Amino acid sequence: MLSCVTCSSPLERRFGQSLVVALCCSAATLLLLLPANFATFLTTEAFGVSRHSYLVSTASSILAWPWLALVIFLFVVVFPLVRFGLLTLVLGDLYLGRRRHWHGRAFRWANELETWAMIDVFLLALVVAYVRLEAAIAVHLGIGAMTLIAAAVLSLFTRATLDKATVWQLISPDRAPPDPLATVACIRCDLLVPPQQNGTPCPRCGAALHRREVESIGMTLALTIAAVLLYIPANIYPMAILPIHYRPTSYTVLKGVIDLFDAKFYGLAALVFVASFVIPVMKLAGLGWCAVSVMTRSRRHLVAKTRVYRLVDEVGRWSMVDPFVIGCIAPVLNYNALIHGGAGPAALPFTAVVVLTVFSAKTFDPRLMWDAARRRS
Repeated sequence: MLSCVTCSSPLERRFGQSLVVALCCSAATLLLLLPANFATFLTTEAFGVSRHSYLVSTASSILAWPWLALVIFLFVVVFPLVRFGLLTLVLGDLYLGRRRHWHGRAFRWANELETWAMIDVFLLALVVAYVRLEAAIAVHLGIGAMTLIAAAVLSLFTRATLDKATVWQLISPDRAPPDPLATVACIRCDLLVPPQQNGTPCPRCGAALHRREVESIGMTLALTIAAVLLYIPANIYPMAILPIHYRPTSYTVLKGVIDLFDAKFYGLAALVFVASFVIPVMKLAGLGWCAVSVMTRSRRHLVAKTRVYRLVDEVGRWSMVDPFVIGCIAPVLNYNALIHGGAGPAALPFTAVVVLTVFSAKTFDPRLMWDAARRRS
């Protein structure tokens, strides 16, 4: 494993990674997503009547909140199909020895969708939804849910076994620039190019080349402040409505965690608490800390700040568990005035907090912290 000499972050890790294994896992995930989307997902029964849901209906059932429905539809249905479709095409061509001009862009898009294709997060939401539904009504997993579980697990294996550095080398090998100290690095594929190419598309992946993201701090602060303001109503108002003992009951995020704990699902309660409280607070505090570090040109704890940023960028997507739980339960709880469930007033601001903080992490350029510290010294 190769590590950065400045912050000790891993630059390249080959152990357990394989192009063939990643291709097999990606192709299997793509195939499993087809029945996951079109086969019966969940079934509930009450008073001799049953309700069925499909993965697509996780969004269509909450059209009263169109933005929430759109986010769930994109993150659970569209983006996973696009990501693993592109990934399978690129890895399959490279395995067969084919080189095509669109491989770089396609592989970059597949990597960028890694954050937004959230079937692994949806798997945790499915577990939480099943536990909560089972306490109120008879519920059964369908073929769609079982294949989604398998697809989610395989997506994690795909991510673990994918050697991105090797794939980029197969697409277009690195070429040593004349002056390594005066180069521009592509932040998408790590290609080093001469400084004259600053502002032009990357010759390997097509991303715009910039020595630094000059608007990074302003965008990061604006998105983070907006997320902080939305986080207040997201925790005050009810997140969802569930029928408990045939009475519609409103749940805040905290009350949902307490109910899981009272039901003795301690591990699940801990996971939801971390996803719904610890991660959002850590994201907001971490991004604010990093942005302020650039503005004050701080030289303290730069390695720690860099690691905090990488952690925030990695785990931020897991806060989508609660909105996904609503998507799971809403389609199968439309019975009558006593047995129904759906989103509460906090669902949309909470989802907005997750999306804004993910965008905030993506817009922040951590290299600016080191540049600011050097300018001060």
